[in-house]
Amino acid sequence: MLDTHDFGQVRNAVELYDDRRESVIKRCRDSQKLAKQAIYSLHRNDNAKAEAQLREVEVIAKELLPMITESPFLRMGSYSASMEEYGEAMAFLVFLKEGRLVRKSELPLCDTEERWVTRLYKRTCQRDLCKLPHLCTLPRVLRYLGAILDFTGELNRFCVKAATARDKEAVKRCRDLCDAIMGEFLQFNLRNSSPRKKFDSLKYTLKKLENTLYELSLTENLGLKTLGKEEEPDAETGQGPNADVE
Repeated sequence: MLDTHDFGQVRNAVELYDDRRESVIKRCRDSQKLAKQAIYSLHRNDNAKAEAQLREVEVIAKELLPMITESPFLRMGSYSASMEEYGEAMAFLVFLKEGRLVRKSELPLCDTEERWVTRLYKRTCQRDLCKLPHLCTLPRVLRYLGAILDFTGELNRFCVKAATARDKEAVKRCRDLCDAIMGEFLQFNLRNSSPRKKFDSLKYTLKKLENTLYELSLTENLGLKTLGKEEEPDAETGQGPNADVE
């Protein structure tokens, strides 16, 4: 009447999936934390430490790939989020070192193919496949786009630090890159995807960068520049050497 052996196999499969899921969540929590720490290190000019932390993220990601290949749905959620965080940190690192935006091809861990998603699209969107020849790459590029949009938030923080130091050129580089990213994103039709929700924050980030650059230009024109070593204020009076004495 009931095949207990068959139910036993189902139960074992469920237990195996749960065990793998717990392992992936735990390790992804570690990798996401490391990626966040790498961003923290980059903001404090400790590139060597950040690179070491990102290498640890790569080790964890490669360790999880065989498990995720066996259970593809585990790629969603924690693993995808940790890879976006990794992509964000790598984008920030490349910007600080080379002053440019990281390429998709430089983030292979954010660009792993998800064949199960391809099959799902084929079943549900058969009539539209002829119109969408690159549909199978969609989940991969969305992860890259999400990482880039998150990276612009770090640009904003970096810009504030640069403005505090009166580094107008650094602020201008941040504004120019953010403006270029905005120009590219305006050509997408993202609809209700995850990057579409993050895209709204890019508009506000660009506005903040432009305001920061404007205010920095105003203070510069008014002569409110950073004091040089020869113009350090007196420890007692708090005034510079050229200040008027009553």
